[in-house]
Amino acid sequence: MTQSVRFHSARNRFNSQVMWVVLLILALAPFAFGSTKPSFWALWSTILATSGAYYFARLALADATLRVPAHAFYSVCVLYVVLGLYMIVQIVPFGSLVPDFPMATQGAIDLTIGTISLTPDDTIMALMRWFSYGVLFLLVLQFSANQQRAQFFLKLLYWSVVLHAIIALLFLLQFGDTILGIPKWKYFGDALGGFINRNSFATFLALGSVVGINLLIAGTGFVNRSRNGKPAGRMARDTVMIAIGLLVLLVTLIATNSRMGVTAALCGVLFSLGLAFFKRVEGDNRSRLLPLVALLLVAVAFSVLAYGGTFMERLGRTGDAEIRQQLYAQVIEMIGQRPLTGYGGDSFEYVFPLFHRPPVSVDLVWSKTHSTYLALWSDYGLIFGTMPMLLVATVFFRLLAAHRRSTLQEPLLRCGIGAIVVGAVHSLVDFSLEIEAVTLVFVSILAVACARQYEIGSTAAKEDAP
Repeated sequence: MTQSVRFHSARNRFNSQVMWVVLLILALAPFAFGSTKPSFWALWSTILATSGAYYFARLALADATLRVPAHAFYSVCVLYVVLGLYMIVQIVPFGSLVPDFPMATQGAIDLTIGTISLTPDDTIMALMRWFSYGVLFLLVLQFSANQQRAQFFLKLLYWSVVLHAIIALLFLLQFGDTILGIPKWKYFGDALGGFINRNSFATFLALGSVVGINLLIAGTGFVNRSRNGKPAGRMARDTVMIAIGLLVLLVTLIATNSRMGVTAALCGVLFSLGLAFFKRVEGDNRSRLLPLVALLLVAVAFSVLAYGGTFMERLGRTGDAEIRQQLYAQVIEMIGQRPLTGYGGDSFEYVFPLFHRPPVSVDLVWSKTHSTYLALWSDYGLIFGTMPMLLVATVFFRLLAAHRRSTLQEPLLRCGIGAIVVGAVHSLVDFSLEIEAVTLVFVSILAVACARQYEIGSTAAKEDAP
């Protein structure tokens, strides 16, 4: 065995080991109320950090290189690192450099801490989660560079989401409308699975639906080529099972009664279908997508008729929208008081009461902005708070460019593009991507797509080389 083959074999073994650790985290995180508690943030961060240290140490000892170098995503890394550094700046006591707080609220909050963040301990927690997302992205990026492993990973992730959907339906319909056997205190009659918020669970299911529709497109014979040497019967069975799983996801989505969750899912699914349909590739048979579209429409109609009574009732309500508009107006006023620095990562729950007044209900505790965009600007200011948006937008346009440039249908790229559409739409009016279990899945799907984008770019560069 040559030295290069030995290094390649060692890297493959390390990649497979890390993949199973990541899958375990993604499968377990939703069961812990969506991992909304600091203890679980610390747990997943510790496991990911340990896995990362093990992975890179073993690669170094084997003298093996990274399959996907970090500099391939230079702009993404810069945006990620700059925001992380600003979080550190927010918790360093700068004393007199800290911007003045509105006089009307002085005396209602402790200004002697001398940090930009008014809740430095919570900002440390936000930094820990931000670090864990970066490690997760880097690890998934490495083991997904192998296309077969990436497809296997996405299939297992997809079935993990389907399993959560099945469990959610069982606890809703058969086990007393509970959260994994624990009595609910709100969202009665809504499918929640292991989450405590229907909208977050709906976004989780929507991400699974995007993966499912792209796996289904790849298995319908849309592309008239043999794949991986699989017998036609085996491919047909896989396709049928994926379709059944997608039906379960759609039924559960409707049962969450999350209007925006269903809307975001449909946006992601339809965007993926549109990309596949309008992609001109030799050997494609576009007519084979039409039965899939018809099947999708029938599945949605069945889901609404069977489990959509409450969902349809909520579609006609406008009171929630009016409350949200009033809330957003007060959050924007709050951002205007500290437009450059923000109030610190994860500070909204503690700072907003200083600005909270009628007509926004004073009977409720508003712990979230109900818009991730506003949350970022509130926490980090308009400049640094925009960086996560620019980061995701950069990935989005890179994936679109790679999809347009590729001479093949690219389901892995479409998974990433569809996931971004889901997250961007739902983040307008809710906070699902502020829930760690959802964000972990979101980051993993993006990393798989980015690995494929890098491979496409590398192949094109070699072909263009003289």
